[in-house]
Amino acid sequence: MNILSLLSSSLAAPHDLWTIIINWIQGGVANFGWTILLFTLLVKVVTSPLDFMVKYSTKKQNLVQKKCAPEIAKLNKKYGNDQNTIKIQTNSLYKREGLNMGIGCIIMLVNMILTMVIFFTLYSSLRKVSAYESITQYEQVEAAYNNAYYDGMVNFDENDDITDHESAINVINKFAEAKTYIENTENDKNSDEWKNHNEFYEKYKAIFASEKITADALNAATQTWNNVKSSWLWIDNIWMADAATRPLPDYNGLISIARNGGSTYEQYVVNNINKERCDLISSSIIATTGRSANGYYIIAILAAGVTLLSQLISQLQNRLKNKKANNLAKATEKSMGMSMKIMMIVMPIIMLVFALTTGAGFGIYIVTSNIASIILGQISTLIIDRLTKKKRLEVEAYLEKEANRLIRKGQMKG
Repeated sequence: MNILSLLSSSLAAPHDLWTIIINWIQGGVANFGWTILLFTLLVKVVTSPLDFMVKYSTKKQNLVQKKCAPEIAKLNKKYGNDQNTIKIQTNSLYKREGLNMGIGCIIMLVNMILTMVIFFTLYSSLRKVSAYESITQYEQVEAAYNNAYYDGMVNFDENDDITDHESAINVINKFAEAKTYIENTENDKNSDEWKNHNEFYEKYKAIFASEKITADALNAATQTWNNVKSSWLWIDNIWMADAATRPLPDYNGLISIARNGGSTYEQYVVNNINKERCDLISSSIIATTGRSANGYYIIAILAAGVTLLSQLISQLQNRLKNKKANNLAKATEKSMGMSMKIMMIVMPIIMLVFALTTGAGFGIYIVTSNIASIILGQISTLIIDRLTKKKRLEVEAYLEKEANRLIRKGQMKG
C-alpha cells in the first residue's frame, strides 16, 4: 500500500520531504519495513562523507590529546585552581602539536546538528504517517463491516422496506432515535408520538438483534484487515510499536496514535470514529486472528543493543595498541572516561524509549542506522588508521617513554 494514498475521507495524508522520499522508494518495494531499511541505508550513504571527516578529525584530535594528556596533568598539578593559566598553557601545547580545536569542533558540530535534524524530523514524520495509516486502515476495515452489515439488513428485512445501503442507513438512524425516545422515562407512553416510535422499534428490532448479521459483518472486517494490514517479518502491523499492543488498535489506542501525529489526526478520530463500533471490530479481529500482541519487543531490544555496541566499538577504536602508552593515556583522561560511561548507559535507554513510542518503522530506522554506522565505521577506520599510522606511532613512542619514566620513579605500575 502506498503510504501517501488517499481514501475518500477528508483526512489529509502527510506530505513532507521524508514521506515523499519514502514513497518514492516504496514504489519499487511495496513493503514499508523494507522501504524504511533501504531509506536508512540511502541516508547513511549520503551522509557518510561527513561522517568520515568527523572520524578522521576526531582520530587526529584524540591522538594529540592523548599525547598532551600527561603534560596537561602536570599543568593542573602545578597551577592548581588557576584555570585561566591552565587554559592558556593547554592551548599553547595543542598549538605546538598542530591541533586546531576550532576546525575539529566545527566539523563535529555540523555533523551533530545534521544527525539531530534528520533524527527528530524523521521521528516526527513517521509518527504522522503512523497516525494517518492507522486511521485509514481502520476506515477501510469499518467500511467493509458497514457494507456487509447493510447487505445483511437488506437480506434479513421481511418487510422489503430496506432495499439498498441508503435505506439501511436511514433505518439505523431512525431506530437509534426511536430507541432513545422510548427508553426515556419522561416521555408519555400513551402519546401518539411514543406509540409511533415504539411501533418502528418493534418492527426492526429483530434485525439489530440478529447475531448472523453482526457475525457476517465482523467476518468481512477481518478479511479486509488481513488484506490491508502492513506486516513485516514478525510484526503484524508496522504502524504500531513492536510490543504487546494490539495490531489493530481499539478506540483509545487509535486516539493515542492519532495524538502522536498531531491535533488534526486526533480531532479527526474524535469527530469521525464511533467508539463502540471501533472497540467491537478491534476485539473481534484480535480474537479471530489470535494476534493480541503486535510484536515481541525485538526492535526495541535491538535498538538499545546496537546503540551500546556502536559505542563500545568506537571506544575500542580509540585505544592505543601499545599497552604502556594506553595505560598512561587512560590514567590521565579519567574525566573523559566517566563522561563516556554515562553516555554508554543513557544513549541505549533513549533509543529504547524512542523505539517504543512510535510505530515499528522508526525502530527499524534506529537499528538499521546503527548497524550501517558500525559497518561503514569499520571501513572508515581501516582507511583512517592508514592515514594516521605515523602520528599514532609517534604518540605511542612518546607515551611509552613517559610511562617508563614514571615506572622508574614508582609513580606508575608497569
